[in-house]
Amino acid sequence: MMTENVANRPDPWGPYANPDDIARLVYGRMMWRLPDMRARLLSHWLDERHPHHERFAERRTLVEDLLTSTESDVELDVRLRTQNTSLRAAAREIPPVFGSFF
Repeated sequence: MMTENVANRPDPWGPYANPDDIARLVYGRMMWRLPDMRARLLSHWLDERHPHHERFAERRTLVEDLLTSTESDVELDVRLRTQNTSLRAAAREIPPVFGSFF
């Protein structure tokens, strides 16, 4: 439980929110909840043809934490800041889905 009052925190996405970052988190969470889709995403992101497969492998724990979290964006941002990152920065670690091999 957060000891800090998260209701008074500023928007974790900042004044210049990137819709692509927000969409990656929102839709990533939706797809992650489905076991078949989760397996497909993992297979895609770990595939050597994916240009970010090495980066995903290095940051897999963070990405999975983001996608499994049920915290609000503000609560998640507060927790991530204790780990020297932010929601805005961490969401950019979620790899894109593209290519004919998905």
